[in-house]
Amino acid sequence: MKRALMAVATGGSALAALLGCSGGGQEPSTPKALFDPCTGVTAEALQKAGADPATKEAAGAASAGWQTCEWTAATAYLRVYSTSRTLVEFESESGTTAFTDYVVAGRTGRRLGGAPTPGSCDVLFAAEQGVIRLVVVNSPAQHSADACATLRQMGEAIVPTFPA
Repeated sequence: MKRALMAVATGGSALAALLGCSGGGQEPSTPKALFDPCTGVTAEALQKAGADPATKEAAGAASAGWQTCEWTAATAYLRVYSTSRTLVEFESESGTTAFTDYVVAGRTGRRLGGAPTPGSCDVLFAAEQGVIRLVVVNSPAQHSADACATLRQMGEAIVPTFPA
């Protein structure tokens, strides 16, 4: 399962690298502090989502433009990314038709179509600092299950911890 999550992470890294190349000639602005999912997503929210807070694994660094944390649940792996990249930047690089609106916990995000691996779902939420990205990868025994339904169920507890 870690391979599947790594494939999602690698796809995210490739997308981040691609997006990082589109400076557009604008002057750099002072970046807002990134939301740190490892401290911002509470143990209580993780438990409500069915994830084990003790399985926390941090990845990424604010200096590289990403803060990332992942947790394990009985049926899926949960990863939260935080970046200063904007939703508009993601959509302009991938094409707006690659995204569809997807509501989780009353908050509208943009679901990335064509999930990078079978059994996964990827939703981006706009935030003042940029984007908070929620990815769920079903465990091997659950690959036939709808990963986006799993994301929505887990997200009901997780998404309210995200900054606006």
